[in-house]
Amino acid sequence: MGTLIYKIEKNEGFAVMTPSLETILIEENEQLKSALIFLLDQGCKNLILDLSQTNYISSLVLGTLMFILKKSKETNGNLIICNMNEKIKEVFAITNLDKVFDIASDRIEAMNRFIDK
Repeated sequence: MGTLIYKIEKNEGFAVMTPSLETILIEENEQLKSALIFLLDQGCKNLILDLSQTNYISSLVLGTLMFILKKSKETNGNLIICNMNEKIKEVFAITNLDKVFDIASDRIEAMNRFIDK
C-alpha cells in the first residue's frame, strides 16, 4: 500500500483527476475518495477520472465511484471515466457498471462531453 499520487486539472465547468498509481487498493481508495469529495465540495460538480496510468482498481474503488457519481448527480453534475485498460473495462462490464457510468475512450472525448453541454 502506498500514497495515491494524482494530478488535478481544473477547467471551466469540470475538473480532471489522473491518478499516477498503477494499482489503487484500500488505502489509496480512501485518498481517492477524499480528493474527489474535496473537488465536489469546491464546486467542481463535473469530474473526469482519467485512468490512463492505472492498471488495477480494487472493488472498493467501484463503490467509491458509485458514491461520487451519486454525489455529483445531486448537483446536476456528472462523473466521466476515461482511458480504462481492458482489465478495468472488463470489471465494469461484468458488474454492469458500464451501463451506469459515462465512459469515454479518452480524455478529449470526455472533455468534449462537458464542453458540448
